[in-house]
Amino acid sequence: MKLKGKGINVQALTECACYLLFGILLFRLTVTGGYLSYVTPRMKPYLYGLSALMVLWAVMGAGKIFRPRYKGRMFHCLVLGIPILILAVPPAPPAGSAAIKNYSSSSIPGSDSKGSPIDYGSTSEQETAGFDYYEDETEEEQTDYSAGNAGNGDDGQQAQNKQPDLLKGAGLNGIDENAKTITIADDDYYAWMTELGAHADKYQGYTVTMKGFVFLDLENRQEHEFALVRLSMWCCSADMAPMGLMADDLKGLGFKENNWITVTGKLLVKDGYPTIEAENIVAAEKPEQEYVYPYY
Repeated sequence: MKLKGKGINVQALTECACYLLFGILLFRLTVTGGYLSYVTPRMKPYLYGLSALMVLWAVMGAGKIFRPRYKGRMFHCLVLGIPILILAVPPAPPAGSAAIKNYSSSSIPGSDSKGSPIDYGSTSEQETAGFDYYEDETEEEQTDYSAGNAGNGDDGQQAQNKQPDLLKGAGLNGIDENAKTITIADDDYYAWMTELGAHADKYQGYTVTMKGFVFLDLENRQEHEFALVRLSMWCCSADMAPMGLMADDLKGLGFKENNWITVTGKLLVKDGYPTIEAENIVAAEKPEQEYVYPYY
């Protein structure tokens, strides 16, 4: 009886092709950084491992290609066929606000006047993110450092000089205590949102400069209000949510929702919430890594 495939095991050939193609596409997505639209950076080594495993399976199955079978089963190859199509033609990433329409804006302090202030800086999150710079200090010392007036003379000067070092050690870069300015870089975004969400009173009156996109889907939003946010991804794209601060622009916002902008203004605490009173707003380029990953 003549075997199907003329000496070629079509099932084994299809399986090997699927393994190899999936491995190559997954490797390409990981190398180019495209995987960051779906999962966090900590998944990178696992994606490399899965790519290598797919190639290994393809090599191991290659020996069966020339062992013909009378009847091949192909339906199970769809398990890899669908993700291959997704990886080969990835969908365009959704606009910022479109990606979070199904989520509450409660992660933006002050976005809902009915709620209570959001505390990004819970004990567990601070420890994970490295916010333990007050751990060895007494409550009295912490208060003195925050006020910048721990005493007179040399002791007082040392206490004043200690606070910037503590902040820097906690990952809070971009602060100038003398000029009372905070410049939030892309890499420090999560650290500062955590700090400002938990300890906004310490920084009231500081001039803050930060980048984000305009988010308007807020409860009880006034005409001059908007949220300056970035998308926070804890695990994968399915759990993305906005993280940022409310802003007031009494001059009238000249930008549309989803526009990336850089805002400079005074940080005020209104009803316990940190809010930027915008003094200058300019268009900004979307950062290469637009999402915020709390845990790398």
